[in-house]
Amino acid sequence: MTTSLSSTTNSVFDVVLGVPSDCSGRFAGCQLMPAALREAGLIESLGVEDRGNVQVAIADPRRDPATGVVGLADLLNQSHVVRDHTQKLLTDGLRPLLIGGDCTLLIGVAAALARTHPAAGLLFLDGHLDCYDGATSTTGEGADMELAVLLGVGAQPLLDFGEAIPAFPHERVIVLGPFDQADAAADGAPDPCEFAPDTTIVTIDELSADPIGHTRAALRALDERAEGFWLHLDLDVLSSDVLAAVDYPDPRGLDYPQLTDILTTAFASPQLLGASVVILNPTQAPPEDQSARRVVDMLTAATRR
Repeated sequence: MTTSLSSTTNSVFDVVLGVPSDCSGRFAGCQLMPAALREAGLIESLGVEDRGNVQVAIADPRRDPATGVVGLADLLNQSHVVRDHTQKLLTDGLRPLLIGGDCTLLIGVAAALARTHPAAGLLFLDGHLDCYDGATSTTGEGADMELAVLLGVGAQPLLDFGEAIPAFPHERVIVLGPFDQADAAADGAPDPCEFAPDTTIVTIDELSADPIGHTRAALRALDERAEGFWLHLDLDVLSSDVLAAVDYPDPRGLDYPQLTDILTTAFASPQLLGASVVILNPTQAPPEDQSARRVVDMLTAATRR
């Protein structure tokens, strides 16, 4: 059901679209994130139109034997659906907020941007580089590898889905917040510093020291290199000490005030085309956990004009 509300917060976004994805193929909980944020009052707090959920499901937990990717056919179908819905919103001149699910929705978003805003950039805010491939990922989940795919490395069917390889020219991608470079290197994952050296990567230690400064620098770079940008937020850039509702808890990460400052700065840019927010698993936290409410409060504060 679509719900339209008069805005009391004057949000920077026009519509919310849910993408209830879980790339494990096991319905492990991230598919519940859109419902959890709505139940916590997201639509009312933002005062935006709710376009409901797209109908997607990664229901096959098996790794594709050729690529190593879990639920490859379902992931490609999801990417088609997300691309078409996002393309329609962007074509209509709307600034959407997509609520996941997991990071795999970004494959469809990138394809939509290629059709509507071919010179767009990407501001990627994540605790992980997500640059594994099917051979090096220990899980085979697409959310381990979507950034590598967008930068032109990975399973050929996922590369071919996009309008171009890479989906974004490397200099138009800025990554903020990864803390897993050493972990990925130990696993033998492709290194974006080698295959995409023009991509800017700001590590969690650098970002934590000056969240607003690094965000402003990223926005200046995107202003110079791109025409508009999409912001993708994986909530596991937050420390699991403050966000318990994640699949892979790690104490390395930001706190809420730091992330709120980053989002407030980025969302204020007139070049913002839209955003996606993913990775909140309500099943991984105790019943009294207020993670969804805290995320809603953060997004509301950051999106007020």
